[in-house]
Amino acid sequence: MEDIKLNIDIPSQINISYPIFIGERIFKKTGEIIKQYIPSSKLLLVSNDTVFPIYGNQVIEILKQEGFNVKSVVIPDGEDYKNINWLKVIIDKAIDFNLERKDSIVALGGGVIGDMAGFAAASYLRGINLVQIATTLLAQVDSSIGGKVGINHAKGKNLIGAFYQPKCVIIDVLTLNTLDKRNLKNGLAEVLKYAFIEESCNCNNKKLNFFNFLNENKNQIYKLDVETIATMIEHCCILKAAVVEQDEKESGLRAILNLGHTTGHALEVCGNYQILSHGEGVSIGMIAALRIASEMELISKNLACESERFIKNFELLTSIPENINVKDIIEAMKKDKKIIKGKLRFILPTKNIGNVEIYDNVDEKLLINVLNSLY
Repeated sequence: MEDIKLNIDIPSQINISYPIFIGERIFKKTGEIIKQYIPSSKLLLVSNDTVFPIYGNQVIEILKQEGFNVKSVVIPDGEDYKNINWLKVIIDKAIDFNLERKDSIVALGGGVIGDMAGFAAASYLRGINLVQIATTLLAQVDSSIGGKVGINHAKGKNLIGAFYQPKCVIIDVLTLNTLDKRNLKNGLAEVLKYAFIEESCNCNNKKLNFFNFLNENKNQIYKLDVETIATMIEHCCILKAAVVEQDEKESGLRAILNLGHTTGHALEVCGNYQILSHGEGVSIGMIAALRIASEMELISKNLACESERFIKNFELLTSIPENINVKDIIEAMKKDKKIIKGKLRFILPTKNIGNVEIYDNVDEKLLINVLNSLY
C-alpha cells in the first residue's frame, strides 16, 4: 500500500494588532474600553498586594458599572513570586469562576503581574482573552507590549512561557505617582534601552531622536510631568511595536530588545530575584554591553564613555553587588533561554548611538574581565 501524503498550508503567523491607550485619568474609561474590545461577560482581575489596595476596588467598580461580572485574585508582590505555584493560584481561581473562552483575564499591575496573568490567559482553556492595565513604568514601556508572557524557574528567568498578545493595553500615566524612586528607575532602564537601539528598530523611517529627547528632558521625567511622560511612553511603544511587527516570535530582529538582558537576567538569578530588580540588572547589563563592544572595537572608547555617562546621569545602578561573584554570573548566563547551540548571545552597540547587532562570539576571558570591571 502506498504512503498517502497530504500537504496543507497552515499560516505560521497571524498578524495581530491591538490598541494601546495612553493618557491621564483614563482609568475611568477602563470598562468602556474593555467592552469595546472584549466579548466577555466575566473578567478575572489579577493583581498584587501592593497595587490592588490602591486601584483594585476602583477598577472593579468601573468594570461592574459596564455590566461585567468581576472576580479578583491577589498575589504577593515581587519577582520571586513569579513561579508555577502562584500561577496555579490564578488558574484555580479561573476554574472556580467558570471562565469560558470568550471571557477575559485582566492584569492590573507591573511586569510580574502582566507576565503571570498573561501566561495564565495563554494556558487556560488553551487561550482566553487578555487585557493589560499597566501601572508601573517598566510595564508601560516594555512588558505589557509585545506578547511575551511567562514565569521564572529557580535556574533561570522566564524559562517557562509563551507569546500571547493582549486585546488591548491601558496606560494611565498618573499611576506612576505611586511609585517610589527605585521602581521608577527600574522602568527607566528599559526606557534608556530604546535610545540605544532606535536606529536598529527599522521604524518606517520615523526618526524619534530618542537619545536627545531623554537627555533634554531628564528633569521633567523625574518630576513626572504628564506630557513628557506620555510622550516618552509613546516613543517606547512605537519602537517596540515596530520590532514586534517584524519579528513577533524572536527569530531574529526582536532579540535587539534584549540589550543588557543577558547580563541582567543572570544577575537577577544570582540574587535569587531579591538583591536586584529587573531594571537594575538591565542597567548594569547595558554598561557591560558597552564595555564589551568597546573592547571588541565595535564602538569607540569615546562613544562607550559618552553612553555610560548617559546611563549614570539618570542615576541608574551601574555596579555589580559584591555578594554576587563572576563565576556564578557566567553559569547563570549559560542557562539563559537566549542561548543557541551552546553559545551566549549578546546585543552589542555598533557604529554610533542607536545601532546594535547580535553577537555570539564574545570571548569568555573578555567577558570575565568586563564583569570584573563592574565591581
